[in-house]
Amino acid sequence: MIKFRDTLFTNMSDADIKKAKWKIKTHRGSLNIYLLVLNHDSNKVEYFHNSMLRQRLMAKRAYDVIGLAKSEKECRDIILRIVTETMEHTGNYDFAGYLGIL
Repeated sequence: MIKFRDTLFTNMSDADIKKAKWKIKTHRGSLNIYLLVLNHDSNKVEYFHNSMLRQRLMAKRAYDVIGLAKSEKECRDIILRIVTETMEHTGNYDFAGYLGIL
């Protein structure tokens, strides 16, 4: 199950976000969509290509999508932005607490 956050970390336009969400939910896939998710077990931000959701093991998990990107470099830039914002506002690396997911 994929759950998108209300406000996503991304550099995409609103139309691109809407299209990317539709492609992910309908399992259509795209060559340039990466998902940034919060791993609740380790409290880390991870990213992966949307085609990974076609794998049976990955499709069974629940994901809290906190961002979308068009490339791996953009993913790393967004993660750096999330880490910086979290440290500035909370003084620690509690991403789930800062993002208000848990």
